[in-house]
Amino acid sequence: MLNTVCLLGSASGRNAGDAALMSGIMEAIDQRLGRQLLYRIPTLSPAFVRQTYQHNRVEAVSVLPWTGSVKLMGLPAYKAVTSSDLSLVFDAVLFDRSLYNPMFNFLSSLAWLLPKAKQAGRRVGLYNCGIGPIKTKAGAEMLAKVCDACDFITVREQGSADLLQDLGLAHGKVAVTADAALNAPMADNDEISAIYRRIGFRPNGNILAININKYLDTWADQRGEKIDARAFIELVAQGIIQSGIEAPTLLVSTYHGDEALTRTLLKRLWALRPNKPAEMISNREIDHFQVKGVLSKVGLLFGMRLHAMILASSALTPIAGIAYQPKVRHYYEQLGIADACISFRDLTAAHLADFLHENWRKREETRAVLSQRIANLQRLAMTAADRVADLDC
Repeated sequence: MLNTVCLLGSASGRNAGDAALMSGIMEAIDQRLGRQLLYRIPTLSPAFVRQTYQHNRVEAVSVLPWTGSVKLMGLPAYKAVTSSDLSLVFDAVLFDRSLYNPMFNFLSSLAWLLPKAKQAGRRVGLYNCGIGPIKTKAGAEMLAKVCDACDFITVREQGSADLLQDLGLAHGKVAVTADAALNAPMADNDEISAIYRRIGFRPNGNILAININKYLDTWADQRGEKIDARAFIELVAQGIIQSGIEAPTLLVSTYHGDEALTRTLLKRLWALRPNKPAEMISNREIDHFQVKGVLSKVGLLFGMRLHAMILASSALTPIAGIAYQPKVRHYYEQLGIADACISFRDLTAAHLADFLHENWRKREETRAVLSQRIANLQRLAMTAADRVADLDC
């Protein structure tokens, strides 16, 4: 019988998407097993884990530097995986960019940790993961070690399954599911209304929400000169203005590292159209439950962060976005609204304006598609919890 689960991924508290993923995973597993398990969560912010998940049974495992750790590379994470009944990797942490930097890249640490868990007689799984990009031989070898250690592998989109197949790592045990954050809980209406009152907006569904990402196009597979932050801010600001959308603009930052860029965009909008309402909210001020609640009340989210779009769409809010990584496009394909996702290639203010205008115009049409697709994806996301339940013996 399973009693303890170690969750391996980003748990710093800086990213609302990661926080929502952990909520979705714990809620799904506890629901399937009919009891609360103890979740050990290696984290740089033990206080965040303890405070955020008070209604779950959690044990924050500090991997701060003075514990002898470099994130997951260290004794605390080793003890966590070798003493837990099951270790689960979540999110899109299996890529080989900056492969040998364990402060940024998880793959090298997991390729060391997960075989140790298996040697200790423990179970291992990939829980609705995003896989890739993998572009190096060393990255493929490390990913092979991770997959070989797994009792089950569930991936959140077909693109990840295809990558494993191409690398010869599928081993007949890969299930294509959906993102665990689709089942993350949402704040109640009183909390949501209080947040909107604080920023002076009415949660009436007539708000254009914008979510941008500090990575810009650095992950994008494209030719030509990379865009810089100043040019990107100007492009987005002009796109919003030229779109002709007569609605308040709410900038929603879901990652601490995106705040500065988001605030710059807000100031630019204030300068260019001082008489139009524009405000900003950040996950530094509100938690992921509340972020989902706030996004549930807007008319359209134009986003870049995948989990900002997942949180919005799982509340049946229409979305449109830029694919800064393939995982973003994969999600829009899962939803059946691939034309609501654009790339950085040949992106101009005029192109963005037309794109925003068109997606604002057809937002109710998009909402109808989401109403059909989201429930199915939420069920698919529960497949990973079923795999966990299969091990509960």
